[in-house]
Amino acid sequence: MSMIMVSYRRVDQDTAGRIADHLIEKYGEKSVFFDVNSIRTGANFVDRIANAITACDVVIAVIGPHWIGKTDDGKPTRLEDPADSVRFEIETALKHNKTLLPLLVNGATMPEAAELPESLRFLHFCNAARVDSGQDFRMHMTRLIETINEVLNEAGRSPLREISPIKRYWKYGAGIAAAALALAVWTVGPAFEHTVVKGASDDQTTVGRTTPPAVPASVTQRAKAHDGFLFPDSDRRFLSEVDLKDMSAVELRIARNEIFARHGRFFKDQVLANYFSQFAWYQPAAVEVPLSNLEATNVDTIEAKEHEK
Repeated sequence: MSMIMVSYRRVDQDTAGRIADHLIEKYGEKSVFFDVNSIRTGANFVDRIANAITACDVVIAVIGPHWIGKTDDGKPTRLEDPADSVRFEIETALKHNKTLLPLLVNGATMPEAAELPESLRFLHFCNAARVDSGQDFRMHMTRLIETINEVLNEAGRSPLREISPIKRYWKYGAGIAAAALALAVWTVGPAFEHTVVKGASDDQTTVGRTTPPAVPASVTQRAKAHDGFLFPDSDRRFLSEVDLKDMSAVELRIARNEIFARHGRFFKDQVLANYFSQFAWYQPAAVEVPLSNLEATNVDTIEAKEHEK
């Protein structure tokens, strides 16, 4: 699934939040990074933003009337400070060759080149879109979404949020029928297409092992203390080396597969199936499940750590 990051000044938070909500409506909550909702309390802001930009496909720069951060006392603008968060976000996006879409809001105009630090002067020459907060908001957002879809299509990414048909049947009360259909698909092969991310094809394996080990009771108890997850927020934040440092091979395997289980994946491996069936949140509904870019990155991070064991 695609990931879109919304960069903005706090003074434009209401408008930026409305834009983010509209994008979430279109692409799904896990595909839109909006730092108010996407960064947990206590997290390192710089690391989380840098990781989000690395994982994203599109960075939307929301530019309001006070985006430059001018002061009345003649001091340098906020944007001239190399440590300014907005400048850091734009420069990081540029460093990683991410598609940047400038978005003018609240009556703002594109800053003059002389008003921008040298690293951001290219923005003055970009064709910026406009989003008004009034009656034209939805029309402007439709145009923005069309642009985002063009960017994603050019990059070979799916622009639409995909929901498994089986998952939908389960959601509306057809659990038994969904389970039967999923088992049939599991046996004869997928009869429909899903967004499959890197790592999804081998999520039922144990890296470096041929026989999956049983899950110790201590691991189960640790998960039960956190609502059935070793990492209850692995769908909302990037896992780091520190998170995984002292974990055993079994714990790493569970942590990796709980990312898939959260979305209702059926597991062929009986150890995994039995383990996740202990928890009320686990509702197996599909053989293949879509993951956000953030989740796919976490799967790869855990798998790399498993290779070290």
